[in-house]
This record gives sequence, structure tokens and C-alpha cells, in this order.
Amino acid sequence: MDTRPLYGGAISCPVGNSFLDVSNVRQVPDNQEVFVDMDTQQSLIIELLEPVEAVNEDIARFHFQQLADDNEATEAHVDRVIKLDSKTAVPRLPADTTIVHMLRGTQKVAKFNEAKDMAYNTVEIRMAVIRLAQVETDLVISINAPVLVAPGSTDQATTAANVEQHIEAILSQLQVNDWSLFG
Repeated sequence: MDTRPLYGGAISCPVGNSFLDVSNVRQVPDNQEVFVDMDTQQSLIIELLEPVEAVNEDIARFHFQQLADDNEATEAHVDRVIKLDSKTAVPRLPADTTIVHMLRGTQKVAKFNEAKDMAYNTVEIRMAVIRLAQVETDLVISINAPVLVAPGSTDQATTAANVEQHIEAILSQLQVNDWSLFG
């Protein structure tokens, strides 16, 4: 993994070497950084969003449901949400004003033009929601990993573990280099 500058260098974090910056191919909204791994079809999305009024684990559930709505998911299921200790999860961010929730779930979504054919794919979602209270922002990091193997197989467990390690590595090295990004 290489540390990559995000939002013009205002934020930095490690991103897997195999992930390509989507903004080199198509336009990406200013509040997002989007990467895709062409081999695994995994995507990594980092978003700066207005904080939602939800509290506790409902913050992560809200953002997960927004993602499901944006994906036009036919099904969305949250497996678990846990609150992480911000001092250890995101050690480079101010612990006294940062709250971190990690969510694991699945969605059934159509890719590209598959919806008219009713072809839906199961996508594992790992989402970290970092509430940056001092700048009134929810920083949402999500990794979407299509389930390409039979549920419960060793390959699926390996993929899930790799995604979990990737998001933990991102959190551990996530750094705000220029707080003026938040206005």
C-alpha cells in the first residue's frame, strides 16, 4: 500500500497498490475520492459529508442506508456495527473530538445495465464512519467487495479478512494535513 494524497493533499491515507484512481477515467464529485481494483472489482470510496443527526451506531446505519439507496440495492443488511476507540483506530486524528464506527453489511445490487435483466450481485460492504465533530463532518470510508465465490467458502473468508485489514490500515494512517479543507 502506498500513501496517497486526497483532496489535493489536504488528507492522506494508504491505498492498495492495485487500486486505480477513478478520477483519471471519469468525473468524481468534489466531496469524494474513488478508487477501483480492476482485478477484484473492489471499490474504495472516501467521502466528506455533512454530519447526520443520528447518534451512536445509527450514524453508520444511516450512511449505509444512503449507500444502499444510491446503489439502488434490492436488499441491504447490516451484520454488525461497532464503536472503535478513536485513540487506537485513528491515532493521527484528535481523539477528543473524533468518533469512529465500523459497519459490516451486504447489499444486492445490479451492475451497469444488469437491472433490466434482473441480475443482482451480492456486495460485501465495510464502512468506517469517522465523525469529525470539530469541523462538523462525517468522513465515510467504504470498501465494496463483490462476492464472487460461494457463501461460506474459504475464498470468501479470505476476501473478507483482506478487506477488513485494508480498512484498518487506512484508518491507522489516515491523516488530515490541512484542516482548512473543511472551511
